[in-house]
Parts: sequence; C-alpha cells; structure tokens
Amino acid sequence: MTAQFSSHLTLDDISYSVTDAEPFPIFHPNMLGIDVSPMGTFCWAGYIVTYECKEGQLFARSMNLGVFKDEPLVNGIKPDPLPECDDLTLALMFGRRYTDVWLPLDYTGEVLVGNDWVGNLGRGHHGSAPAVEYNEIKKIVFSKGKIQQITDLSDQYVAERQILIEAEEEKREKEWSIEERRRRRMHFKRKILSFFTRKKQPMATHRDDW
Repeated sequence: MTAQFSSHLTLDDISYSVTDAEPFPIFHPNMLGIDVSPMGTFCWAGYIVTYECKEGQLFARSMNLGVFKDEPLVNGIKPDPLPECDDLTLALMFGRRYTDVWLPLDYTGEVLVGNDWVGNLGRGHHGSAPAVEYNEIKKIVFSKGKIQQITDLSDQYVAERQILIEAEEEKREKEWSIEERRRRRMHFKRKILSFFTRKKQPMATHRDDW
C-alpha cells in the first residue's frame, strides 16, 4: 500500500491530521447511501473528509468522494463543478469535491489527531502517518457528535518517538556506510581499469555531490 491521504479535523482554527478513531470510521459515505470507489493508490478508502468542530459539534465540512458517474447530494449540496480539463480521468483524479456541506455527525467514540509532523519513522511509503509521528497529539472524546473531553497526549509519545528517531538515524548511518564502501570499491576498480587500459575512467560520484 502506498502512502494514504489523511482526513483532517479543524479544532480551534488548527488543522490536525486524523490518525485513528475508535470506533472507526468517524464517517463513511455509505451512511448516506453513497457508494464510493478508490480514487487511486493514495486513497483506497474512496473518500477524504475535512472535519470541523464548531461550538462543540462535529461536522463533516467538506469531502472528496470517489464517485465518477453520478452526482449524489451531500446534505443537499451538489459536488463542485469539474475543473476544465481535456482528460476526464485527470479531472476525476481526486473524485468529486464537496465544499462546505457542513454535515452534522452524531459520532460517539474517541478520535486521535496529530499536528506538526516530524517525518516518516520507519513505516516506509505505506499507510497513513500514525500519532507517534506528530509532535502534538490530542485525543477528542465525542458523544453523539458533541465534544465531551479533549486530552493532550503529546508527552506520552515522546519516548517512543525518540526511539524511532534513533532507529531511523542508525538505519540511515548503515545505509551511508554501505553506500560509501560501494563507492570506494567502484572507485578502486576504475582506477585499476584505467591503469591497465591507459584510458581515463569516470570516477564514482561522491554522495555529498548528489
């Protein structure tokens, strides 16, 4: 699986990435009777939502849906017009965009959100970024769409994040050592070849020059 686009949740005018929810999902288009298809390898789920909490109520404010033939309504709102494009497939790359639908949700559960991404910590180019990859992490508890509690969990992830960062640094150092040894071997072979053939050989490029 390639890296997946994350949904976002705006809280107090700050946009957070949704990293987890229990129960999952917070919202799915089939709750409205809308069937969606994957928009590409970046979004197998077939939908990306921008949530927002306004006066303590959770809304699905905007969304991209993997609908390519029909134009279903969301909270009475039509999808945005397709961008001008000669290639319809390209125009529908991100499905259909629904802006400012402000669909109220009655979700009950816990949502984990993160802000200030520190980088990919060992998962490769796969899946969505987990909470540990963010410096700021909050848990929001909802009951029937209403905020009940917000807890800052940032400090709980510091030690785990540091372990992952150190592991990534060690991995990169090993990769550097392997690449450096390979470069030096190649450099030596080319020098030997140049000596015997009396022809100048291109030298291996140093990593610092990449």
